[in-house]
Amino acid sequence: MDSKSNRAMKRPAWGSVALVLWSVVLTVLLIRAALQPHRLSSLTTYLTGGAAWQTLSPLYTDWRGFVYPPAIAWFFSLLRTLPLILAAVLWRALTVGAFLFGLGALLRSGVFHRIPPASRGLVFIAALPLSIGNIDNAQANPLIAGLMMLAVAALLTESWTLCAFAIAVAIAFKVYPVALALLLCLLRPKQLSWRIALILLLLLALPFALQDGHYVSAQYHAWLQTRVADDRFHYPMKDAPLDLWYLLVRLGNLPLPVRAYEAFQIMTGIAIAAMVWLRARRGMAIADNLAALYLLVSVWMLLLGPATENQTYVVLAPAASLLLVQSFYTGSLGGRILACSAYAFLLAAVCRNSLIPSLKSPQFMAIQPIGAFILLAAIFCDLPRATPASPR
Repeated sequence: MDSKSNRAMKRPAWGSVALVLWSVVLTVLLIRAALQPHRLSSLTTYLTGGAAWQTLSPLYTDWRGFVYPPAIAWFFSLLRTLPLILAAVLWRALTVGAFLFGLGALLRSGVFHRIPPASRGLVFIAALPLSIGNIDNAQANPLIAGLMMLAVAALLTESWTLCAFAIAVAIAFKVYPVALALLLCLLRPKQLSWRIALILLLLLALPFALQDGHYVSAQYHAWLQTRVADDRFHYPMKDAPLDLWYLLVRLGNLPLPVRAYEAFQIMTGIAIAAMVWLRARRGMAIADNLAALYLLVSVWMLLLGPATENQTYVVLAPAASLLLVQSFYTGSLGGRILACSAYAFLLAAVCRNSLIPSLKSPQFMAIQPIGAFILLAAIFCDLPRATPASPR
């Protein structure tokens, strides 16, 4: 047996390790959900929206309650028809299934081709501790994160309808994936623009076929009103979004006008779009461009997006894990240090949230946006390493 075979036998089977770890954790979480279906979680709020849909009651009576469009209320009305134990288990299984499937699709597609196939399991292992809290709390964020990853992977494999469907469903849950949709359309406008618009239109129109039209119209009107009136810049400190505004204004006391910050949000989004477009025009490999796009838009949605909560940071878990593993294969020393530091900050925030949930001083709550900012630095540290597309 040659030395190469010996090294292959000694190499850790990271995929198997990841499978075992995720299987054990998910089994425990699903058993807990089955044994404690009445435990307060995000699913409680979701099912409340489903109940309101069934009884033609107002969906948006509490500013911190159900905040999703009417189509999502209909979806949760279906879950509400099931026994609570089954609904609790199925919803968590759906969210984690979408998250893992999306991450697997992203790795298999070759978007992050710099990570060797034998080391892809490390990405799943790294993502586990950053996402476990969201899964346990029955949040919708893992589902949205999975759909976003699936959309990016589908673009590279030229599965246009799948790409459009995945990102449209993500947008149907929360508005911020629109940023990713616009960037994907920038790369493939003819293939994606009309597909995404059509699927979104169908999703928005679906409730009218399932419930009284006047009721649905009233709920859309109320939903738009509550979203427009949701001024998160002036939330109480304990409810404030954990984003760049939190760091600069809430903690740093920087006298920054809201309009100036909103202009900065728009300008940075345009800058990312311009960078992606220019890299494409200069012949950069589509996989490298998509990887940069996905990493940058993930950070933008958390640092500069419209609604960044503690639990929203699971959207950053795949990006942080991918960049961490990739940095040990193709990253510079500086990029590797930054990627490790960002991951450490995000992990520390998860530990604080799980082990010491009462520790909510503004300084400790700032751990997550600081981690996102460090991750942004890590991305830019190795961004120039993208290679031009090879000639066909």
